[in-house]
Amino acid sequence: MRSNKTLELIRSGQLALGTWIELHDIYATRVLAAQGCFQWMLIDAEHSPVDGRTVAILCAMMVDISQGKITPLVRVTAGTIDKIKQALDSGAQGIIAPMINTATEAADVVKFSKFPPEGQRGIGGLFPHLSYGVKRPDYMISANRETFVGIQIETKEGVDNIEEILDVKGIDLVFIGPNDLHQSLGLKAQFWSDEPLFQESVKKIIKACKARGIPYGTLCPDAAQAKSRQSEGFTFIGLGSDTSFLLSGAGKQYGDFYNIPEPTETWKGVVKLEG
Repeated sequence: MRSNKTLELIRSGQLALGTWIELHDIYATRVLAAQGCFQWMLIDAEHSPVDGRTVAILCAMMVDISQGKITPLVRVTAGTIDKIKQALDSGAQGIIAPMINTATEAADVVKFSKFPPEGQRGIGGLFPHLSYGVKRPDYMISANRETFVGIQIETKEGVDNIEEILDVKGIDLVFIGPNDLHQSLGLKAQFWSDEPLFQESVKKIIKACKARGIPYGTLCPDAAQAKSRQSEGFTFIGLGSDTSFLLSGAGKQYGDFYNIPEPTETWKGVVKLEG
């Protein structure tokens, strides 16, 4: 079974740079993966409409075209063992579960992601080990070690309970969801800010992570923010998404054509058609 390159990087304190897949277009994902820009690519199956067959195709494509250098990850709906199992059985090497508010919810994510005796995922069908090109016994021996388990903290309740949440064994990463966390704190939704409430929450999460040696990460809209997060100790950093790349490129060309200056936020939230 192939090793999980992203886990290797963040466990050794190195940067794992990745991106978000929202379009779920086979051709766009293939072209993006082939450039060798990222260590991981995350399929967003929480909000964006994507079926299991497409997830399986995208996961295999990412790995094949990058010769195993890209780790395919899937963001799943929290609290549902079927979504977690389907993502992992489709070839993902890890999951990120959003909206984790309690230690019980975090424990369920770990439990549903791991085979016995560490969890309750269950052996299942043929696809998991056949998609890795290994025998089932060999897959079973290695799967728990190479499966990435991330939890997403993005609510006030999750921040309040962060100590108990991170005492749960088996969590590989804490992902801070900045937009939702801002909103949960009663602030304007945005990627990052100097708002005292937001910064206090981030510092509380980071302090708990450091005390337990757990890596932490977040999503950034551009390289400037990604570099800032890296300087603050984030080692799992998402740099934009396929959607933002597409719309930022289109928006910049539109702006250049009509002599519109670069917006202070990404073109993703700015471009609109008049008429």
